[in-house]
Amino acid sequence: MVITPNQTLIIQIIIFLVLMLVLDRVLFKPMLALLEERKKRTEGRREKAQVTEGQAKEIWDDYQTKLAGARSEAEVVRIELVRQGDAERQRLTDEANAKAEKTVTELKAQVKQQAVKAREALATEVDALSKMMAEKILGRAV
Repeated sequence: MVITPNQTLIIQIIIFLVLMLVLDRVLFKPMLALLEERKKRTEGRREKAQVTEGQAKEIWDDYQTKLAGARSEAEVVRIELVRQGDAERQRLTDEANAKAEKTVTELKAQVKQQAVKAREALATEVDALSKMMAEKILGRAV
C-alpha cells in the first residue's frame, strides 16, 4: 500500500508553518523576551541584595567595633572614677582621723587641766576639811 500525498496535506503543512511563524512572533518571542527580562531583573535584584547585605554587614561590623571601643573607653573612665573616688574617700578618712586625733588630744589636755584644777581645789578643800574634822574631833578650834 502506497500513501500518496494530496492537496490537504500540503495545505495543512502551509497552515502549520504560517501558524508557527505567527505564534513565534506573537507568542513565543514576547514570552521568551518577558522571561529573559524577568530573569535579568531577578538576577539584578539578587546582586543588589547581596551588595546591600555586604554593606549591612560592614555597617554592623563597624557598629560592633565602635561599640567595643566605647565600652573600653567607658571602662577606662569608670576605673578612673573609682580611683578618684577611692582617693577622695582616703583623703576624707585621713582628714576625719586627723580631726579626731586633734579632738582627742584637746580633750585629754582639757581633762588634764580640769584634773589639775580639781586637785588644787581638793588640796585647798582637804586643808579646810581636815581642819574642820580636827575641830570636831577635838571639840575646839585648831
